[in-house]
Amino acid sequence: MSEQGLSDRRIQLIRLVCFFFASSSFVIGAWMMIDPAAAWGSMGLNVGDDPFVQALYGGAIMGEGAMFALGVVWPVRYLVFFQYLVIYKTLACIAGIAVLLRMEPAPMGAWAVISGWAFAGLVSAAVFPWGSWPDVESWYGARGVKP
Repeated sequence: MSEQGLSDRRIQLIRLVCFFFASSSFVIGAWMMIDPAAAWGSMGLNVGDDPFVQALYGGAIMGEGAMFALGVVWPVRYLVFFQYLVIYKTLACIAGIAVLLRMEPAPMGAWAVISGWAFAGLVSAAVFPWGSWPDVESWYGARGVKP
């Protein structure tokens, strides 16, 4: 990273990942909002007669998609969302695995969800410029600014 910011190649990679995350989040989130029982049922999970939480989660996924869509347009401005995803997906995977290990038998679709979340977290960790973060802060004038 230089004074000018991240390399063009790195910016293109970030845009591509943001586009992939936005697209998949919009498709999955919309399905979960419109028909949560079918969306979760396709993964072998029964939501019962009251899919409120599952639909609410669909809305959260749509929000995640919107943030990544913004990342396609302004990739450096929305880099911090990759940090959020690393933390969020890690904690979600821990919680999900803890539940699945107590289920007999655990639905294979649920393991697929955990795998998808883990994949998103790992990709986010790989894309985020961890070692260059102080330079990104300086580039935006945020380094040394007191709240």
